Amino acid sequence: MAQNHGSIRRPEMSAPLQKPNSLDVRQAIVRYLIDHVDNPSVSIVEVTIAVRKMFPLCELTDWQIGDLIARSAIDAGFAIDFDAAPWTETS
Repeated sequence: MAQNHGSIRRPEMSAPLQKPNSLDVRQAIVRYLIDHVDNPSVSIVEVTIAVRKMFPLCELTDWQIGDLIARSAIDAGFAIDFDAAPWTETS
């Protein structure tokens, strides 16, 4: 039997990046909340940044993502931290 010594492509690298829909984003938010269940408060900005990293091609606005975060967090019993953008400093 001949062996193939060529390169092995990982399946996730062969597929082109796709634009997520709001259901994909909401599922990612729920996974984020589950991973951070020990913290009773959710930062809208922090989760928005995490979503943007997971879905760089996401066409939802920050406001739309924030709305999905707030709805998901409230449904799961989290408190919401309606924080300012991370680049805004307060004195």
